[in-house]
Amino acid sequence: MKCSDEARHWLEILSVRGIKITTWLSLCARLGTIHVASMISSRSGRRELSRLIRKDVVEPDYSMMRQIELFLADADNGVLCISDPGYPDLLAETAEAPPVLFYRGNIKAASGPAICIVGSRRSSRRGLVVARELAWELSRRGFLVVSGMARGIDTVVHDGALAGGGETCAVLGCGIDIAYPPENAPLALEIARHGCVLSEFPPGTPPMKHHFPMRNRILSGMSFGVVVVEAKLASGAMITARWAADQGREVFAVPGPVEQETCRGPHRLIKEGACLVEDVDDILAALPPCGRVVEESLGFHHYVGLDPGKGSLAGDEKRIVRALDLDPKHIDELAQICHISSTVILPLLLDLEMRGIIESCGGGTYALAGSWKDHAAGNF
Repeated sequence: MKCSDEARHWLEILSVRGIKITTWLSLCARLGTIHVASMISSRSGRRELSRLIRKDVVEPDYSMMRQIELFLADADNGVLCISDPGYPDLLAETAEAPPVLFYRGNIKAASGPAICIVGSRRSSRRGLVVARELAWELSRRGFLVVSGMARGIDTVVHDGALAGGGETCAVLGCGIDIAYPPENAPLALEIARHGCVLSEFPPGTPPMKHHFPMRNRILSGMSFGVVVVEAKLASGAMITARWAADQGREVFAVPGPVEQETCRGPHRLIKEGACLVEDVDDILAALPPCGRVVEESLGFHHYVGLDPGKGSLAGDEKRIVRALDLDPKHIDELAQICHISSTVILPLLLDLEMRGIIESCGGGTYALAGSWKDHAAGNF
């Protein structure tokens, strides 16, 4: 369904500038969407509407309607109104559900069991690794992974879900035809191929600061729960968590170093009763059974492409792995901790990097690869 008659009526209504959406919702509930749309199309009808709401009702924005028609000319694009089949069921149950959603890709993906993962645009490497792993695991288990396609955590969440072979959904704070952030334009195309991109904003709508708090209610509304990986106390991710709580969704939070500013948001949520998340099982334990059964034979190390035959570690290698975690350490610091000379440790580091056990983070620093984070405690 590209665009139903009901959706077209809503598009005409919402193209009228200067009227709050809550006003239109109230009018349509009283008079019916078709009747309100017909009133908007005539001068006498607009006068009557102006009298009813005590505010001038102007002509529809026909240039916006033409832009929407161009948007619909692409076979991958469509528009859903809240009464249409395919509108996300969980979102439709919320009081804040937008009457119209624009989409690109497979809109059926948006009706599956979904988990939202959000976090800071300026995350630590630790946060990025954890967010991507959670997305990858949830994707493998049959969940639609939802995020906002922002820089930082959101970007790696979508990437991890795609790597897991499942579906992901990006909810934007601008028109779907606008690449924001610009560097994520290729990612948006991949998301549309393996899921969908959604927005309540018409094509051509630029990203505005006030759009993103509005967008966040959709992220939480269409999901069983919201996972916050890293976030400052005053941040969009925390707004999404508040929306989730208000909508009766589960709220999850990943703890981190106490001195890190972007961990204060998750720690506050945990104090307020959010589920503490150390791994994907903590999320699954709080949800009703859903998704698909995963063959355990795939193995967690499949995620980073680690060759299991190269997984055994010698004595010096074990010391290096035990000294590392997800936060980078400089080669000189590692040499001192492990009591290994710099000339000896360098080839060991290069070999461990080639085997996918550690990663070079630039500037002579190294950190554990994501799938080896549990080995930091020496559990190998």
